[in-house]
Amino acid sequence: MLFLWALAFILVLQEQDLLAAADPVSVLPGSLGRGSWCNEHDTIHKRLDIIEEKVIKTVEHLESEVKSLLNIISETTSNIPIAPGTPLIDIFDDTS
Repeated sequence: MLFLWALAFILVLQEQDLLAAADPVSVLPGSLGRGSWCNEHDTIHKRLDIIEEKVIKTVEHLESEVKSLLNIISETTSNIPIAPGTPLIDIFDDTS
């Protein structure tokens, strides 16, 4: 019976070693593995922040471009001379 308890204890210890090696979060706080993992995590977040800023600036730029194009179209359509008897077509009218 003592042999079974010893065997069970050894198996539990080996299982904990395997799980600790597979899980980078469970590395001790002062070790080198933890530091490099945190640095990589911080680097990824910094890159994502830069990408997010670029996307926001691009969207703002595109919104201003679309507004200016719509203004140009609106001004152009209002200044076109219309021949008598020609039906009016609203290009902004959604028929769907």
